[in-house]
Amino acid sequence: MPTPDSTETLPAGLLRPDYAGGGIVNLMASVISGRGGKSHFPPARALADVPVSDYRNVLLIMIDGLGYRYLQRRPDSTMAQHLKGRLTSVFPTTTAAAVTTFLTGLAPAQHALTGWHVWLEEIRTLAAVLPFRSRTGRESLESRGYDAARLLEAKPLYPGLEAESHVISPARIAHSAFNTAFSRGAAIHGYNGQDAFYDTILGVINGSQSKKYVYAYWSDLDHLGHVAGIGSKTADQHFEAVDAGFAELLPRLADSNTLVLLTADHGIVDTEAGDRVSLDDHAALTAMLDIPLCGEPRAAYCYIHRGESRAFETYVGAELEASAYAVASSALVEAGLFGPGTPHPRLAHRVGDYTLLMRDNYIITDTLPGEAHNTMIGAHGGLSAEELYVPLVVVEP
Repeated sequence: MPTPDSTETLPAGLLRPDYAGGGIVNLMASVISGRGGKSHFPPARALADVPVSDYRNVLLIMIDGLGYRYLQRRPDSTMAQHLKGRLTSVFPTTTAAAVTTFLTGLAPAQHALTGWHVWLEEIRTLAAVLPFRSRTGRESLESRGYDAARLLEAKPLYPGLEAESHVISPARIAHSAFNTAFSRGAAIHGYNGQDAFYDTILGVINGSQSKKYVYAYWSDLDHLGHVAGIGSKTADQHFEAVDAGFAELLPRLADSNTLVLLTADHGIVDTEAGDRVSLDDHAALTAMLDIPLCGEPRAAYCYIHRGESRAFETYVGAELEASAYAVASSALVEAGLFGPGTPHPRLAHRVGDYTLLMRDNYIITDTLPGEAHNTMIGAHGGLSAEELYVPLVVVEP
């Protein structure tokens, strides 16, 4: 992989994930230690006064796309009434990176799943890791003979816990290659619809008197945020329904000695037509790329032809100055944006030579043959406050 001719400094005022006590990785450290496991990260400061280990059950509900600022704007919701504080997501602020943190307790620096599209150098494939398929041709990597647990080096946290573990996911993904690989050591439960989501939680909690850890994932707010916009009436109505279900769940758990934690993987920003940068309009930039854009539309990894780093920097500075920063990806790694500690040996290959960090609400996309143009309204992956900060809701029995 070529090395950029110069190392860009990080943009002034850039928000950063907190891995030292104020992030989702620290929430997971608290959960892991509270269920008899060991974490390499410090526990969450916000849970310092919560005796996690004392409860028979620990339930972590993860609402995909529920930003802290979004919840703050809905103070009458049950979730907001139990809001204990805010956490940061990881970088990039996206499900592929953050959900892997929830399932492993590791930061992206260690698990090295760095966005929706990841360049897997070891098999020379640009892959969408969550559906475990290639981007070109949308071919299942399982059908090509690859095992997700081995290829993605899955290190789920559940085998290290001294607790009965459960993962509750939408039925369409519950037993997918990715979810199966990263849920090893836990019982997997699929559901269809909101009523079934909360009923499944209750059934698992009441299923035995064993000490438990239950991770329950709700995906639909994120989906509606992408399609309709997180500021849309559609998203608001959906949130109100999910919140009403949460309000009904709490008294049903009252006698179960369950600590309820609720958080998210990231927030969402809404885009307009003028916020969308397409590589279709930047042929000179496209010609500098070894492979298509990786990562996320708000944090895009660029793999540059050898010797063209200066040209790339010059082009971005001249043509994309209003919409993007070009930062050497090695600088992001060195600055700890993916997490502290020794990075995964494949991390450098998975973040390219440069990262385009999008300004304001801009996104950048490319379109391969057979793909539809990106028309999603809601986006995430960047380091705005809307995307980075997620809520920590705590309900003690």
